[in-house]
Amino acid sequence: MNKKTSIKDKIFAVAATHFANFGFEGARMDKIAKEACVNKASIYYNIGNKEALYAKVLNKAFDEGFGSFHDVIESSLSAREKLEAYIRHIAKALERNPILPKMMMREQLSQGRHMPESFAGNIVQMLDGLTAILNQGNEEGVFDVVDTVTIHFMIFGAMMFQMTSSPIRKKKKAFSNKYQPDPGILPQSVIDQITKAVLRAVKKEK
Repeated sequence: MNKKTSIKDKIFAVAATHFANFGFEGARMDKIAKEACVNKASIYYNIGNKEALYAKVLNKAFDEGFGSFHDVIESSLSAREKLEAYIRHIAKALERNPILPKMMMREQLSQGRHMPESFAGNIVQMLDGLTAILNQGNEEGVFDVVDTVTIHFMIFGAMMFQMTSSPIRKKKKAFSNKYQPDPGILPQSVIDQITKAVLRAVKKEK
């Protein structure tokens, strides 16, 4: 790994944490630079301005987590098997990139104010992939006709709220005796429940 790549990776790692914790407006380039042990000029030279840095952090997290999801879709599995693999692939991706749920939640609240078109395009690709699985299931006679976006939110929404609500449930006394989060970022029991719920939701009634 050359020096330039090492600098970029360090900047991306620090910037991801700052954008996740403080949002686009709250993150400060000077603080990112200081924590990454570089000067602001180095960030602008190696990556670009704040908007460019934000876009690259988002897209990098997506590529690292979801870049191989097409392998699930293009396999010879049945639609049911593909959907289960797809759900579990998303869970693993979010576990590897815990900053992504925070950043996506902030974009939801701001109506995508700072979301780059390239990242929106990545989401559309995932929706297209999910649609292909659902259509295959319908053709196989095992899935009912369902709305892709609703199923997408059942998967992503449940996982993201599980991850982002855990610190609240750990911190607030009202949750001290019940509704505590299970150990882990996304516990296996939670992934299993989400998988079962989604498979039931799309199942065609006999």
